[in-house]
Amino acid sequence: MNTKPHLWVCHNNQLTEGGYQLVDVIYANEPSSVVIFRHQGTCLAYRNLCVHMPRRLDCEKDMIFDRSGKNLRCSMHGIIYDPVSGESISAICNGEKLTPVKVLENDDGVWITDKRVKPIAETGS
Repeated sequence: MNTKPHLWVCHNNQLTEGGYQLVDVIYANEPSSVVIFRHQGTCLAYRNLCVHMPRRLDCEKDMIFDRSGKNLRCSMHGIIYDPVSGESISAICNGEKLTPVKVLENDDGVWITDKRVKPIAETGS
């Protein structure tokens, strides 16, 4: 049984405005990537999986924001997402949402707190 309630991501100062961290995890018993980013001062996280096609948001370019820095963008087909709600604002996937992942930021750093997420090393029960 996992007694740790949180999965460490980084120190607060390592997650700059518009910057992001990727963490490979087990999500709902499947290998996955989580993207954690800072937007308007708040840390947010989503499963790193576009709703249009099952590809990572950063699959073709090392970036997750559009050129304006205001919206998330899948680098493969350009699907645009609202960073706060995770909702697609592109016509092709309008209204579909990225899967949110719960995170916590405190004085010690940034943590994934979502119960569906386990460290990649934990492959047992």
